[in-house]
Amino acid sequence: MLPTALARAIRLPLLTPEQFTPTKWDDAPTKAKFGNHLLRFIAEDFPGTMFTQKFYGRLSNTFGHIAWYDRHGFWSEFFMSRATKIDFLDQTIRHPCYGDPAWTYSDVEQVIRARLKQSGVIDWHRRLLAQESEARERSEYQRLAQKFSQRPTDTNISNPADTKATACECFPGEITQADRVFTQPRVPSTGQSSLKTPVAQPDLFAGL
Repeated sequence: MLPTALARAIRLPLLTPEQFTPTKWDDAPTKAKFGNHLLRFIAEDFPGTMFTQKFYGRLSNTFGHIAWYDRHGFWSEFFMSRATKIDFLDQTIRHPCYGDPAWTYSDVEQVIRARLKQSGVIDWHRRLLAQESEARERSEYQRLAQKFSQRPTDTNISNPADTKATACECFPGEITQADRVFTQPRVPSTGQSSLKTPVAQPDLFAGL
């Protein structure tokens, strides 16, 4: 629902027959009745109970609208969401109101357009749409953040023994020559010297 002050600014003062020119088909009181119904419809945030077949028939022929096939099609086009309600108000406010009031509802259109523009109702709907969009985005952000948050691993790395085992198993088979130096088995000592007797070398300078 709209704030009370905003709803009153849209509805009041009520439109009177003296403000309008009768046409060949509709008298001035009929024009005033339609205008007041439309303003109340907007002020109460477009309730479905007020969107009668008779009201739809007249509304679909004002403010540059088309019939949209039927009443249900018109409702689906403009009143199913906050964004489409804004589209309806925007088209209503920007409509140039062409035509002779003796043959059209252009005089009603001009009064309603001025009332809505002065009330600021479309700005209120736009602010509310921005707040609703932000709330949805924040909710989606929190959902994704919770979904993709870092989970604790199952590996127990608090045990040093496990750490050593993990480190040794990281590169199986990659043992270098340097590693072999420390892994060669020691030959048991027999108590005898393992050095061989040096062989006498010929004297290369003999006879000089």
